Amino acid sequence: MRILISITILLLSTISSHSEEKLILQFFGSNTCGECLEIKEVLLFPAQKQFEDKLQINFYNTDIDSTINQLIRLEKIYGVKNSSAQMLFFPDTFLSGSDDIMKYGLSMIKSRIEENRTGTGPSIEMDGEPTDALRNKVMDWGFFMGSLVAGLTDGINPCAIATMIFLISFLATRKKSRREVLIIGLAYTATVFFTYLAMGLGLKGILEHIRAYHQISMTIRWGAFGFALIVAALSFRDAYVYHKTRRSEKISLQLPKSVKLQIHKVISGSLSGKGIIIGSIIAGFLVTLLEAICTGQMYLPYIVAMTQRDSLRITGYLYLIFYNFLFVLPLLIVMVLAFFGLKWNDLAKSTGKHMVALKVTLGLVMVGLALYLASGIL
Repeated sequence: MRILISITILLLSTISSHSEEKLILQFFGSNTCGECLEIKEVLLFPAQKQFEDKLQINFYNTDIDSTINQLIRLEKIYGVKNSSAQMLFFPDTFLSGSDDIMKYGLSMIKSRIEENRTGTGPSIEMDGEPTDALRNKVMDWGFFMGSLVAGLTDGINPCAIATMIFLISFLATRKKSRREVLIIGLAYTATVFFTYLAMGLGLKGILEHIRAYHQISMTIRWGAFGFALIVAALSFRDAYVYHKTRRSEKISLQLPKSVKLQIHKVISGSLSGKGIIIGSIIAGFLVTLLEAICTGQMYLPYIVAMTQRDSLRITGYLYLIFYNFLFVLPLLIVMVLAFFGLKWNDLAKSTGKHMVALKVTLGLVMVGLALYLASGIL
């Protein structure tokens, strides 16, 4: 009799523990995605409340790099061919995209609970390795140093220096007083700073919004990686060609002639009138937009590298201010030197003398940006 009772108790406990096992789902979506929020509020939260004892839904924010890595891992395990910004994983299958999740999600949950098809599916390990904290600190420190070097290098970009040379030569031919040179220089530099900063903030916002669509985001990152390597290769090529020929027209990474002429027209037209402050602001704004064809070669990969790290989501704004200050610092120094009598031909000679070093530096910085981008992708 005791043996029979023991067997009965064992069977009952087994059935009880089996009945209490939950269906565990994994939902991946961005916290800033409207469709993701709709899925949670309309479908998943109510379902979790309705089947409180039989259903558990784990939510993962795809704005975080570690989550993206785990999502990619699950997609490989489940054989997902067409990924989406919203993914709902069952123990044995998945739903991709807002439409399918909203259409089939509840019925699939109900059928599995009724048929007692529970379980977790492949394990999700979101805590990361013990070395992740140290790695993140190293990466963030590396980004700070990269910002320092990239900002200064972008500021001494031959594209920007060519505009400085023309600006100083124009002020010299118009015989502007030292006071006017200082006013023009400060107003022009401040406008360049705020315009370039606004461009960076806009691009940062767009890229962070795209992060919700991780396939598109990954494509952009790889594109920035390849672009950085191409610019690096062309920079090294320019350094070699200029070293051999000493002819600036042989350089490939420079503003097109048509754009240079347009910049000259903007500066000449804006600074020829009496309203030198307004003219300087107009010139600074338009010239920054035109120069972006060349200076953006470094700015774009830099911002892509910034937006790939969740730890830089807020501090990225400070980094952009820091970068842009460094970008205009050479211009500010040149304008102050012009106030004290710097001649445009002296600046031109100095630029030509150091062109090879400038190009090599630009190439090395672009290689560094490419490596940083790769470290967040591979």
